[in-house]
Order: sequence, then C-alpha cells, then structure tokens
Amino acid sequence: MIYGQASSGAARRLAALGLVAVGVLLSGCSTYADRNAALRDDLIARDYDAALKVVDEAERGSDRLLNLLERGLVLHYADRWAESNDVFAEAEALSDDLYTKSVSQAVLSLVTNDGAIDYRAAPFEMALVPYFRALNYIYLGDRDEAIVEARKAELRLRDLADVDRAMRDEEEGDDDPAVSLEDHAFVHYLRGMLHEWGGESNDAFLAYRRAALAFAAGEDQLHIATPPWLGEDLLRTGTILGFHDELLEIQQALPNLLPSQLADPGGLGRVVIFLESGFAPQRVSAAADVPIFKGEREDDVDAWALGLRGRYVHGWRNDVEIDTWIRFALPELSDQPPAVAGARISSGTPYGHVSTVDVEDVSGRSHLYFESSMGKILLKTIARAVAKYVAKEKVEEQGRVAGLLANLLGVATEQADTRNWLTLPRSIAMARLDLPPGIHDLKVELVDDRGRVLAVESLPGVVVRQGDWTFLSRRVF
Repeated sequence: MIYGQASSGAARRLAALGLVAVGVLLSGCSTYADRNAALRDDLIARDYDAALKVVDEAERGSDRLLNLLERGLVLHYADRWAESNDVFAEAEALSDDLYTKSVSQAVLSLVTNDGAIDYRAAPFEMALVPYFRALNYIYLGDRDEAIVEARKAELRLRDLADVDRAMRDEEEGDDDPAVSLEDHAFVHYLRGMLHEWGGESNDAFLAYRRAALAFAAGEDQLHIATPPWLGEDLLRTGTILGFHDELLEIQQALPNLLPSQLADPGGLGRVVIFLESGFAPQRVSAAADVPIFKGEREDDVDAWALGLRGRYVHGWRNDVEIDTWIRFALPELSDQPPAVAGARISSGTPYGHVSTVDVEDVSGRSHLYFESSMGKILLKTIARAVAKYVAKEKVEEQGRVAGLLANLLGVATEQADTRNWLTLPRSIAMARLDLPPGIHDLKVELVDDRGRVLAVESLPGVVVRQGDWTFLSRRVF
C-alpha cells in the first residue's frame, strides 16, 4: 500500500509504530555526559568505587578510549597505581590506533551524529597521560620507570603535535595551534625534574631549556607562569655540564630568568608538590537553528551547507521571506572555575614556606582546541541537518505519515557530540620547597583568587632525604 493512500486508522497505527521506534532509538542515544552525570559528584565525595561503577556502566563501543582515560585517572586517585598504569597503557595504544584509523566512520556520522564514530581524544588530553603515569611509578617506588616515562614523554609530545596538525588539516585549513603541544611547558618541566632526579643532567638541562622557552611563549595564550625555580634549575645543570655558551644564549633570550648565582643546597632535600584543581570544561549540547528562505533550493548539499554556515555565523538580511527553519544541536563548553585558586604551603622550618604557581592550564587548552574545531563541527552539523531536511522533503512526497516518520527520525538522531575527558583537572599548580632531611608535616592553605584562606589541609609524614627529590600531588575537586 502506498502511504499517501493509507486510511486514517492505518496512518495512525503507522505513526504510533514510528513513535515507538524513535523512542527506542532515543533510549540508546543518550550522550556521553548524560551517562556519566554522577561521575564528578562521586569524585568530589572521593567515592572511587562508585565512580568506577559509573564509568563501567556508561561504556559504549565508540567511547572506549574515553572510558579508559576516565578509569585510569579514577584508579590513580584511588591509589591503585599499578592498575592505573595498565589502563593508561591500553588507552595510549588505542589512541595511536585511532589516530591512524581510516575515516570511513565519518560516513556514519553524516547520517546519525558525531557520537556514532570512535572518539579520538583531543591531543592536549593525551599529552597529560605521561604526567599521571610518571606519578603512578613514583608512588610505586619505581624511580627507573618514572624516568623512562620522562624519556617517552618527549617523543609523545612530538607525535601528538603531528596528530594535532593532521587533525587540523582534516578540518580544512584551520590555522596552526596557538600553543603547539611540542612546546608543552609543564610536561617539559616535569621531564627536566625527573631526568635530574635520575642523575641525567644533560637531558634535564635540555628539558629545562624547552620548558623555559615554552612558558615564555605560552603565557599570552594560557593562564600559566614561569616557575621561579626554573632559572636556578637551568643554571645548576648548565654549570655542572659546562654549558656556558648555552646559558649565555638563554640569558639573552630570557633576560630575567637566570639568577645571578646558585643557592647553596646546604644538605637539603627537595619536595615538589603538584596541586590539581577543579574539573576541565565539559561539553554540553545546545539547540541551534538556521533559516531556509522562500524558494531556496540547492542540489549540492555540501555547497548549501557551506552557505548556511555563513548565514548562521554572520546573519542575514531582514527583507527576505523565511520558509522554514533547520534545527540542529551544537556542542558548547561549560567551564566552572573552582573557588580554590592556589595554595600556600609551609613546613614550620625557616624558609620552608612557598605559594603555588600555575604551570598547566587545561581549561585554556580546551578552549583553544574547541574554538579551532568549531568551524568544522558547525559545517558538518549543518550539512547533516540539510541532508536530513532534503531526505524528509523527498519522503513527504510519498505521503504525510512517511514524512512524519522521517522528520522524527532526523530529530531523534541529531545530538551534539559532548564527549571529552570529564575527570581531568581544570588546572595544575606547583610548589617546591628545599627542606632538611627528616619527616615533615606540611600545612596546605587553600586560597581563593584574592589570597583568602578557604580551607586548611595537611600533607603528613613527608619523607625528605638529603640531595634527593620527593614528588607529591594533591587533587582539589
């Protein structure tokens, strides 16, 4: 039977069946953020078992990489460091595979939504995996593996920078990144400290130099600052190696970085504390629409979509008659800065007090990456909406019920891709103290952006050994 000749009763039955089908489809199309809605609350409560359960229950095939990243980080905070590193290793291997995978899934995204394709993590997200893996090895007491992670991190940054450029090429000529991952200031500084901890002064100096230049270059784009200890690190390792010419070059490039002379270590040990605050910006879905003008029709869907993108971005004249509106969903970033802006840390010993310095701005990197991707996201989304609109128009020629089902199907499958690494911190700050050998109880005053104390915590039983390094981290959710 042709739909246009169906009786009213049959039409109603077909419509009802269509609504059921759409309901089933919608039930299986919940967004990544929806399925992980309780994850951040569980972390705030430090209920890591509950957080792991959320991650496990939310898993979908196309979200496999994100599930691994979430699970690896929750395990890290649960002090299950060996398990965390196993999961992160699997995530890195899967990430490499997805970056080189065929883009054939893109066809599927054009008829459903971007959530239908495997999530390829943003390169800036993957750049922080070596940091967490190195900390896991440190807490496991495996210095050698932590230093191996430092060596791998340099190659990892280079590969991720290549991936970032390749993904931008896919997005049809977007500008080069404002801050290249190859010049990831925090990761290079972490590498330098780990290399020096392992007695590898040459590698430490090279990493410190990369970090110094990267901090200076990134301060305009990111909320980071050159750590006050970095100049002394360069002068110390450079002097040991006899790199006088290299130190002179650094002095000329960064005149205020190097101290005039080295401080006397005086038989002290070094404590490095990383403070991870808040949550990285989360992608949320927002409704949007763009008008179709009276009599407007374009056989080339891609060209039509390109024109509609321009219309959406720049607007349109008031003297045109609008025939209909094409509705679609776009991702937006929801960014909520935490009340805690930093910390003051003291040991109760002379000169044993210091304030944290912001060394990594995950929020800033997230915004830069999102803004550089929005042109392609908008074009793909409008192209998909146009294709569904054209299909609906053609189906409607066969009858009202068929058109209704096509329209419902199009609405049901249109969702913004809200996937991103939800458990990442919004920022990482750092403090460093040189303390006498022994066991110290450190006082941590968490402060707001005006320096007012919000809470006082402690890091008890910190072991300091003469001439050695102690690495600690603290997450303030």
